[in-house]
Amino acid sequence: MTLDELSKLSGLTKSYVSKLERGVSVPSISTAMKLAESLKLTVSQLLGQEEYENAVSVVRKDERRSFMRAGSRSGYDYELLAAKKFKSMEPFIMKPPLQFQDKRVFAHDGEELIFVLSGRIEVELSGKVTLLNPGDCIYFDAHLPHRTRSTGTKNATVLVVISGEQRKADYE
Repeated sequence: MTLDELSKLSGLTKSYVSKLERGVSVPSISTAMKLAESLKLTVSQLLGQEEYENAVSVVRKDERRSFMRAGSRSGYDYELLAAKKFKSMEPFIMKPPLQFQDKRVFAHDGEELIFVLSGRIEVELSGKVTLLNPGDCIYFDAHLPHRTRSTGTKNATVLVVISGEQRKADYE
């Protein structure tokens, strides 16, 4: 597939797709989901996760691949938790940045669940801020503009699960 074709399918600019291909830029989760959908892959497959012969995916703690580097433009750090094509959810461990890097918010297909494992986070969802502590959970329609940051002195650790299913009936 050419850069032009992938750009048209994903809705991303050709220059940005080129930067991603060369490793000059690191995509947000919503961008990775657009690329994966355009290529008919899961985000795990896009990032080169190994496929298994059966319907079970085991990823050991020391085998998790980092999806975004800490200190990247957005400041988010993700680790993939499952690597099967059959799955309809994308589970990640995320460490949100301490400060928002800019005014950018994210929106993508499906639904999203965020469960706080450690630390505290602030979730901005359609302009409304919700503070969450360890053990707290938020579940929302991922089409809504959202972003997350850690509060306090160190990055929180959260479980994020994004469904790959688009609920077309709700938006038609």
